[in-house]
Amino acid sequence: MTRRAAVVVIALLLPLTLAASDPRNDAVGCLGTHGRGDPPDLVAAVGRASEEGSSASWRLTFAHPLRVPDPAEPPYRVDVVIRDPKVPAVSFGDYRDFNRIVRFDALGPHRGVELLFVPEGGHTVFDPPTIDGNTMTISMPGRLLLGADEFGPAAMQRLRWTVIVRDGGRCDLLGPGGPPTFRLRASPGSGSATITPGQPIGSGGRSTGGDAVGVVIVAILVLVTILTVAYLIRRRR
Repeated sequence: MTRRAAVVVIALLLPLTLAASDPRNDAVGCLGTHGRGDPPDLVAAVGRASEEGSSASWRLTFAHPLRVPDPAEPPYRVDVVIRDPKVPAVSFGDYRDFNRIVRFDALGPHRGVELLFVPEGGHTVFDPPTIDGNTMTISMPGRLLLGADEFGPAAMQRLRWTVIVRDGGRCDLLGPGGPPTFRLRASPGSGSATITPGQPIGSGGRSTGGDAVGVVIVAILVLVTILTVAYLIRRRR
């Protein structure tokens, strides 16, 4: 195996086990806006689709416990920015090449999540997110994201997403920012840590033991693959 092939293998495997990470204290001025703000510091995010493609959920991790409602004005806003390649895309400011936004405004503990159909100009409201300390889990049915006749594993796989956290004139973009590039992962099974839609804020939503074991197993497999690739590279020298 060549060095280039090894790099490709590692690059393909790592996204299967690691959540999208984000540097701490990296909020910047939102493009096209002015003013101060202090958005919650996003440090990691992972998106999952159920095995049957019936729903999508995003588990966001922040540097500190979240406050809901936000005592400052205006309240912070969490946007999961989505690109469905079957729908025309738009761009403005930090929001690039997208057509759906799953949005939560920190106005209160029972504030619903809003799905914005940006090119079409429509919207709908779903259940509040689940907040547990420094984590927020947002869930959205596939029938709303993709249409009642389209949702399913293949349809969910075509979506790309990213996250933008806003407060006043400052934004914390997931990773380096830019258009949505992350894929929804398939849930590991019916015992996964995906939060059931409708679970109220503050009710917990911690990962199950089965999900933790699955993550450990996959991580070990990836580590073994990386060590094998490294060994093969050394033998070729």
